[in-house]
Amino acid sequence: MSAGPLVASGIGILLLVVTAYVLVGGTLATTEVMVEAQGNLAMYQEARMRTAIEIQNTTLSDQTLSVEVKNTGSEPIVDIPLIDVYLCMGNDAPVYVPYGKEDVNYWNNAGIDPDHIHPGQLDPGETLTLSITHEDSKKPTWVQVVTPNGVSSSTYIR
Repeated sequence: MSAGPLVASGIGILLLVVTAYVLVGGTLATTEVMVEAQGNLAMYQEARMRTAIEIQNTTLSDQTLSVEVKNTGSEPIVDIPLIDVYLCMGNDAPVYVPYGKEDVNYWNNAGIDPDHIHPGQLDPGETLTLSITHEDSKKPTWVQVVTPNGVSSSTYIR
């Protein structure tokens, strides 16, 4: 009997074992990533459910709109510059207003009151004042504020 078929059988079995090891390892790694992603998704959804904001007051002057946004939820809003602001000017479609640009149609953080706990973060019960500059030719009629996790509040400006 020759040794060739035995060597070929041994190599074949070894290749099957290596292939099974690679497939099982890849499946376990993929499963671990999916479980972690599902856990993160659940954590973000819980944080979103605990987040609530309410526009308390708006004050319109020549080129500045002040908007007071109160955190009425139980989750702090940490990244203030990531807040999105949208304005309607007259009957036009809403326009995105970016944070901190030095031109018309931008907004800045005009302060948080009171801000004793976690300075710079909008904690539950605190009120953030947004200072929004706009074009002088058109008066804003509506404003919407959206938190980084997607919770929003809007109001008409009177």
